[in-house]
Amino acid sequence: MNHVETINGTSRKELVDLLEKLVEPLITHFDREGPGLKFDTGGTHYSETTRQIEALFRPLWGIVPLLAGGTEYKGLERYIARLKEGINPEHPHYFGETHHYDQRLVEMAVIGLALCICGEKWLGFFNEKEQKQLHAWLNQINDRDIPKNNWIFFRILVNHGFRLNGFTYNEDMLKNDLEMVHSFYRSEGWYVDGYPDQIDYYVPFAIHFYGLVYAKTAGENDHHARIFVERSKEFAQSFACFFDGYGAAVPFGRSMTYRFAQVAFFSAAIFAEIEVLPYSEMKWLVVEHLKHWMKQSIYSHDGLLTVGYYYRNHVFTEGYNAFGSPYWALKTFLLLGLPEEHPFWSISEKAPDLPSKKLITPARFIVTRDQKNRQVQLYTAGLHCEPHTHCDAKYEKFVYSSVFGFSVSKGQLNLRQGAFDNTLAVSLDPERYYKMRYEKSDYQVTEDYLLTNWNPYEGVKIRSIIVPFTPFHFRIHMIETDKTIYLADGSFALGFDVDGANIQKKIMTESNQIKVMSDEHQVGVIDFSHHSELEFVFGEPNSNIMKDQTFIPTAKDKVEKGKHLLIHGFYGSFIDDAILESHCYIEENEIILSVGQEKVSIPKQLLNLEKQHTA
Repeated sequence: MNHVETINGTSRKELVDLLEKLVEPLITHFDREGPGLKFDTGGTHYSETTRQIEALFRPLWGIVPLLAGGTEYKGLERYIARLKEGINPEHPHYFGETHHYDQRLVEMAVIGLALCICGEKWLGFFNEKEQKQLHAWLNQINDRDIPKNNWIFFRILVNHGFRLNGFTYNEDMLKNDLEMVHSFYRSEGWYVDGYPDQIDYYVPFAIHFYGLVYAKTAGENDHHARIFVERSKEFAQSFACFFDGYGAAVPFGRSMTYRFAQVAFFSAAIFAEIEVLPYSEMKWLVVEHLKHWMKQSIYSHDGLLTVGYYYRNHVFTEGYNAFGSPYWALKTFLLLGLPEEHPFWSISEKAPDLPSKKLITPARFIVTRDQKNRQVQLYTAGLHCEPHTHCDAKYEKFVYSSVFGFSVSKGQLNLRQGAFDNTLAVSLDPERYYKMRYEKSDYQVTEDYLLTNWNPYEGVKIRSIIVPFTPFHFRIHMIETDKTIYLADGSFALGFDVDGANIQKKIMTESNQIKVMSDEHQVGVIDFSHHSELEFVFGEPNSNIMKDQTFIPTAKDKVEKGKHLLIHGFYGSFIDDAILESHCYIEENEIILSVGQEKVSIPKQLLNLEKQHTA
């Protein structure tokens, strides 16, 4: 049961009310002993003390913009009092001396935000001695090693905030950090998150977000600010495609427990007063996205945000996801930094007109949407992330969906534990130890298809060619193996409630295809090879980030030593969507694929595993 009502309008007051409802349940936990807040359990790669500090700092991502926009949250004095204790080296609740790569360095960023966007108001809560203590504790970030990724912006915000408020800051560090961020840039507004093959939501809700905060608060002639603005305008043209007509974004990559931070980029653009899209369209994206999330089961019984995605779920989360981590979602409320009288609040919202297919070359994506704009599908190739939890499932599946989400493995002993939706799983044993693609593979992305070469085992080469016809897509797998292997090509994962009788009524099986239906959706697989074994795999409970019970229609094959060609078709759609007739014709020089009136030709030379295809 949700404990926060959805929003109906688009006024600043209604968003303020929503924010206050989200943070209000935290107030009762200030009465407990400790340096921060403690309201749940669960381990992380950092200490319990740091988990409490994180839980104290994260809500400030919404509360600070509220203050900047002229509204002081009534519970702010509780946060300030706890902060004053934490920055005082003589107090038992001192936040402590940090070390290299310390999680506490991450949490400093929101104080940097406060110094940047409402420094005078913020510092007004601290006397001269306390301001010196605040500066001293934050300044540790200049003497610590941090990852060369989005973390660089935490130090930028702190030093920029120092500079704006007359504190001593590390000028050389600030200059070098800004240049490092620029080194992450690729093209069309897209960055990598520090590592060459890691592209995910940290591009919008971290790198661009912080860049827009910097641009808003830097001087008019600051060339870094101009660069951040220009890139954000270009980025918005493709990133808007990640949202479907209900305001839902495609879940993909790590840190999905931050939930509605997915749309925080547009909040940052609104706050920075930069029309990366028309204000009316950005307003629609932010408001509809929040409406969508307020309908999900994301709260505990007492109204606190939980760790998970559509429901409380620790299975898929990262080692840095503590009980307070989900409050990073409050970054979406940065637009409250605009005061009540700002003309933005009187603008009517309008849904953006987005293309049915968008090739995003620098990000290695094809983003598609169905005709009724009810589902967005994200096709990927050549991405790789390490060493976080379930990176194979979060980055290297063939397609991700705003409706069906994705699943992560709870074990490798069988296909049920593996929950291999939208991927090809490979095993040397027909009964256990399946694994999916997880490697730095060469790839090619075009308007019509995505191609990757990968090697799950020594002596096994696979070339996978994915051809989108959303909500349908083809997968062509060319396999060369020196041993017998077992394959499982999984479709979308369909959520359902456990009821054996009703499930049987909603399963359909034909000679070369199977599908399963719920009251709203349908998913299925078609075997164009005409020799695959089709099976409904019951995904291990809680393996999917959207639904706690799932069916995954799967095509299974035993492949002997030699070369083999497999062609399967998959779909995941709404129950009232007609599944158009699909065909696959293998000609002398090409493979012709069609769905309805759409047709794509794949040259047969692409099946030659000896020829490399790289970006």
